Amino acid sequence: MKKSNWLAALGLAMLATTTVQAQENNEIWHYYAAGSELAGMNALIDAASAATDQYEFSGVVIPGNVVELRRQLQTAFLGGRPPALYQSSMAFELKTFADGGQLHPLTEVWAAIDGDKIFPEGVQRVVKVDGVPFGVPFDLSLINNVFYNKEAFEKAGVDVPTDWASFTAACDALRTAGYEPLGNAGGTFWSLYNFYAALVSVLGEEGYYKMASGELGFDSPEISEALDLYRDSMVSCYAKNWSGKTWTQTADDLVNGNTGMFMMGIWAAGYMEQAGFKAGEGFDMFQAPGTVGKSIFQMDVLAVPEGAGVAAADEFIKAATTPEGQAAFATLKGSLAPNINVDPAVYGYAGATFTRQFSEASANNAVLPNLFFLLPTDLGTEFGVQIERFAIDPSDTVKSEMISTLEGLRQEALAENAFIKW
Repeated sequence: MKKSNWLAALGLAMLATTTVQAQENNEIWHYYAAGSELAGMNALIDAASAATDQYEFSGVVIPGNVVELRRQLQTAFLGGRPPALYQSSMAFELKTFADGGQLHPLTEVWAAIDGDKIFPEGVQRVVKVDGVPFGVPFDLSLINNVFYNKEAFEKAGVDVPTDWASFTAACDALRTAGYEPLGNAGGTFWSLYNFYAALVSVLGEEGYYKMASGELGFDSPEISEALDLYRDSMVSCYAKNWSGKTWTQTADDLVNGNTGMFMMGIWAAGYMEQAGFKAGEGFDMFQAPGTVGKSIFQMDVLAVPEGAGVAAADEFIKAATTPEGQAAFATLKGSLAPNINVDPAVYGYAGATFTRQFSEASANNAVLPNLFFLLPTDLGTEFGVQIERFAIDPSDTVKSEMISTLEGLRQEALAENAFIKW
């Protein structure tokens, strides 16, 4: 077993039995626990470790997601023992800790790696707080693609959908042919990410950013229309018992031919490829209705707590942002490298498709950061919870309760001047 893998497993066992412990080496906390995600993170850690003789790095898996990692960090900050670096999301996830004085500004290492040159402008906007970089991107994913089983489409006589009408028609044909039409998974994020397609269809890019800045109310007619579109065109297509599954289990359903389509971030391509289900052969992908020509993206970044690990963190960042370091992660995980100097030839069929989508959207100024991370943290989290609740029970009663809850939180955030125009 690789040294980084062994240390990651050891760190996980320690976290499961005790509180956050003193850092004996330079730990990188992350929540990539399995499959292509863990393989990519281990490759990134190995690349950084090989680039320096001065520091030792190891990965520690925090089970769960960004929410669970945030909780562990809060405990670590209180105890004065944070990791050297950790996996963070963009925008408000960075701002919260930066405002609390718990993050080290990355101005010097950002200059050393030419951050303003190697990362696109749209990417830079959501890693800087008041113009100061507090996160360095290492992983960029698009979340508006629908993956489909090519054999299922062929047997059901389905063409690739191009709009909502053909999408719902595809669902009907797949169900008639014995397939679950559309996979989904339980959790704070996945139903929300699916909902963005309906949201952008109704609001467009300008309205999407108005939601992010708090200018558009959840009680607006537009949001009601988007919820109805989501209910009628996606929720109605979801597989039975979807809320009890993880995203990897639903991806397995697509691989095994039980499910025809699955809307998920592009990391699903890497997972399915690792399972031997090849892009362009076993499965393919298309941009969800309402988002054709657009890219909704989310990004993972490296953030550095203030403390004794700053010097080591700088060296890790320098290695992790080279074209070689970024490609080592992206090619295994099935995501895109944020560094524009990474050669597109490193990607396979899926990566080349996503790269083309992102380039076209960037050229048309149609790149949208994940709304979850643009909203104040409490509101974004509740948004995800409420959309999942609506996806499980898409009744008018739940819809009304959801709108009331979210609008109340929006009003509180407005009163606290919590919104930002990123």
